[in-house]
Amino acid sequence: MRIEDAKVIFFCIFAFSIIVPMPKKRILFIVNPISGNKAKQNFPDRVARCLDSADFDYEIVFTAHAGHATELAEEAVGRYDIVAAVGGDGTINEVARSLIGTETALAVIPYGSGNGLARSLHLPLRTDKAITLLQNSEIQRIDTATINGTPYISVAGIGLDAQTAYDFSRDPRRGFLPYSQYALANYLHFKEERYTLIFDGQTTLECSPLLITFANANQFGYHAIIAPQASLQDGLIDTCILNRPTLLQAPDTALKMMAGRLDHSRYFTEIKAQHIQVKRSQEGVVNIDGEPVMMPATLDIRIVPESLRILIPTLNT
Repeated sequence: MRIEDAKVIFFCIFAFSIIVPMPKKRILFIVNPISGNKAKQNFPDRVARCLDSADFDYEIVFTAHAGHATELAEEAVGRYDIVAAVGGDGTINEVARSLIGTETALAVIPYGSGNGLARSLHLPLRTDKAITLLQNSEIQRIDTATINGTPYISVAGIGLDAQTAYDFSRDPRRGFLPYSQYALANYLHFKEERYTLIFDGQTTLECSPLLITFANANQFGYHAIIAPQASLQDGLIDTCILNRPTLLQAPDTALKMMAGRLDHSRYFTEIKAQHIQVKRSQEGVVNIDGEPVMMPATLDIRIVPESLRILIPTLNT
C-alpha cells in the first residue's frame, strides 16, 4: 500500500468517526435503599455529577422489596449494555443471577456493609470514584457458582459464618461492629457439626470444623480473607475448612485472616475442586453471598466457568 493511499484511508476513518459518533452505552443502576449504612437518596445526584452523559444513557431504579433487583435485572437483559448493582453482596447476587450467561455486563457500585466482591475486584469503595470508574473500565468474564442450583458470586458457607449471617440479618444495625459481635458470640457458643465432603466425585473427607466456605472470590467482606488462593477466573471453587482454634490462638488466627495469610494457620485447610458434595445430619442455614438461606442436609456445589461479564478497572487507571 502506498503512503498516499494509507493517508486517504486514515482521513476517511477519522472523518467518519466525527460524523458518526460511537453509540452511547446504556446502563441501568439498580439501587437497594436499605443495604449498608449509607443514605442513598442523593445517589442520582452523584451519578449526574460523576458520569459523562456524552458516553452513557442511564436510568436509576430503587428496589421496593426482596427479589425486586432480580426482576429488574432480568427485564434489563437485551435492553441495557450494563446493569450496575448499587448495594452490598446480597444486592449484587440478586442482580447478577439474572445476568449469568447473557451478554449484559454487571457493574458493582459498593454500598453495603462488607462489600466482599468489590474488595476482591479491587474496586474503590468511595461512591463517586466507583461511578467515575465506569468510564475507565473493561469487561472481563468471571466464574460464578451454584449451591443446590442457587447461583452465587463470592462465597457460600456452612457453620459459624452461616449462623453469623443469620443473626446479623435479624439485626437492624449494619456495619462491622455488630457483625463482629455475632461472630465472637458464635465462636464461643457454636457447636460443630459432622460433615462428609466429596471432591470431584473422587476424594472424600470427614470433618467437624468451625466453618466451611465454598469460595469463588477470596473474602467474606470487611477484608476478612477466608480464601487466600481463590481466583474468580480459575474455574475452581476453593473449599476452605477452618477448625476451631484455641482461645489463645483465636486472635492470631483472626489477624492472619485479615492479612490474607490464613493459609499459614495450622487450623486451616484449602482444597480446590470443580464440584463438591456435602452430607450433613440435618437441614440448616447456608450463607450465600452474605444472605442466610435454609437448605437441606445434602448440598451440591458447582463452578460455572466464565459465566458472568463484569466491569473491572483497566490496568492504566
